[in-house]
Amino acid sequence: MRSVLGVLLLSTALIGGSLPEAANKPGAPEISAVIPVERLHFYQNKQGLTVADGWGDPAAGPHSNFIKMPANAKSGLHTHSFSYYGVVVTGVLANEPSDAASARRLGAGSYWYQKGGEPHVTNCLSDTGCLIFVTSKGPFDFHLVPVATRARER
Repeated sequence: MRSVLGVLLLSTALIGGSLPEAANKPGAPEISAVIPVERLHFYQNKQGLTVADGWGDPAAGPHSNFIKMPANAKSGLHTHSFSYYGVVVTGVLANEPSDAASARRLGAGSYWYQKGGEPHVTNCLSDTGCLIFVTSKGPFDFHLVPVATRARER
């Protein structure tokens, strides 16, 4: 697990991860950085997720961040405005169009792409919790799919 996390941290650093405030601003000079896992600062965002920023500002635009999911947690059917790429760092996760029992299990090192606007359920299948790394070209948002919409789509 440490090696997967190390690669993700190095990748984040190479594209601007957890840099001094001025370096994250548009037009700022690009600088290299190395961020040990111990320096990741996890907090709860306005959607209630436990996240640590890698680079960028997930509330305002392009970004990468780490997201912790509790053991056996399910997101509920939802969408995001922007597409994103995800990598499982620890745990076993499913990210599917529905909460189907046939969900593909994604272990550490697994990768997925989630198209913006497409309904999906993110499910931590592990008894020990999950840590994922995501990258998006736009700000993070989370929109639950209303029950009435779900019924029409069947």
